[in-house]
Amino acid sequence: MAERVRVTVEELRLKNFRAFENARLSFSDLTYLVGRNGAGKSSLLDAIALLQEAVSDSLENALDRRGGLHNVSRMGALQSDRSGFGLALVLSVELPGRESVRFIYGFDLIGVGSRPYQVKERLAGSTQAGFERIADDFNAPGRKLDASPPEGNLVLPLVARSDSLWTHLLDAVRGLRAYELSPAQMAEAREIGERTTLLRNGANAGDVLKALPEGSQFWLLERLALITEGITWVQGDAILGRRVLRFRQQQGEMVNTLDASNVSQGTLRSLGVLLALCQQPEPSLVLIDEIENSLHPSALGVLLDAALARCDRMRVVLTSHSPEVLNHPSVTGERIRVIEWHDGISRIFCLNPATQTAVNEIDTVGWMLSSNALWTGPTPETFGDDLFALTGAEG
Repeated sequence: MAERVRVTVEELRLKNFRAFENARLSFSDLTYLVGRNGAGKSSLLDAIALLQEAVSDSLENALDRRGGLHNVSRMGALQSDRSGFGLALVLSVELPGRESVRFIYGFDLIGVGSRPYQVKERLAGSTQAGFERIADDFNAPGRKLDASPPEGNLVLPLVARSDSLWTHLLDAVRGLRAYELSPAQMAEAREIGERTTLLRNGANAGDVLKALPEGSQFWLLERLALITEGITWVQGDAILGRRVLRFRQQQGEMVNTLDASNVSQGTLRSLGVLLALCQQPEPSLVLIDEIENSLHPSALGVLLDAALARCDRMRVVLTSHSPEVLNHPSVTGERIRVIEWHDGISRIFCLNPATQTAVNEIDTVGWMLSSNALWTGPTPETFGDDLFALTGAEG
C-alpha cells in the first residue's frame, strides 16, 4: 500500500479581515480559543469557512454570501480607496520517505473605487516551487496556464491537477470545517441529500450519519451513550424523501424509538460534535464554536476526550469561555490562544511563558480565567509585513 501524503494546517493569517488588522493564529494539535464576547472568535470561524468556500465553490460566491468585499474588510481599511483583505494558510506536507515541506497559500484582495477587486494569489513552498497570480497574470516556473486566471475568483482549483502536491494542498484547504451547530436545524426532517460533509449548522446530520463506515458509527455511538443514558442506537431513516434522525433509548425493560424532536438539545448537539470529528472524508481542520452550549459538564468531558482522541488525525479547534471546559486535562497552557479586542482591532495572543508553566491540576486554565489570572504574552501574534512570507519575524 502506498504511503499517505499528510498535510497539516499550521497557521491562519488574517490581514484587514473584519476587526483583525494583522493577526496570526498558530494551531496546536488541539487548540482552545478564549475571549470575551465580541472579541473576534466568530470572525476566525468565518475566515476558515470563507477559505473553504472560496476553493470549493468560488471566491465570488463566498464574498456575496457575506455582502461583498467591503462587508468583510476591516473598517479602518475602508477609509482607503484601495480597501480589501487577505487570508492565508501555512501548511506542512509530510512526503513519504522525505522531510516535511512547508507551504503558504492564500489571497490578498484589493478593491479600487467602484471597480471589481483585484486578486493577488500565491502558493509558495520552503523548498518547492509554487505560483503567483496577480489579476490576469499567472507566473509559475515551468508551467503555463491555458487560459487567463478567472476574474474575481481563484486559480488554485484550476491548476492543482497539474501537480500532485498542489492537489494535496487544495484538498487540505477544501477540508477546512467550521461549525456553529444548531440542534433545531438538526431536528428538522430535510430532503435527502448526497452530501457526506457535515454542514456548518449540522442540518444534514442524518445524511452524514448514514454515510459513516461501521467503525466510525460504533465510535460515535459509544460516546453518545456516555452522554445520554440509555441511548443504544441512532440512525438517519428515509421517510417520504426526507432524512429523519431516530434514536433508540432503553427505558427499563422497553426500548423506545424517538424522533429528533423528542430528544434534548444537548443530545443533538453532542451528536453534531461527534459527527464533525468522525465524518468521512476526514477534514484537515475542525473548528467548533462554543462547544459548551446546552451541555452538562459530564457530557463536556466526553466530547473533549473525543476531540483529544481525534487531534492526531486532524487539527481540532474549540472556542469557549466556560471554566468547565477549560478545567479539562487536555487544556494545557501551550494549547490556549486568547482573542482580545481593543480600540476596534482584534488581536491574538499566546499565554506568557510563566502562565503556561503555572497550568497544572490545581491552577487550571479554567481557574485562571475565573480569577482573572489568564495573562498573555506582551505582544500579539502577527505575520510581520508580508502576508505570504514563510520566513522572517513572526510574533
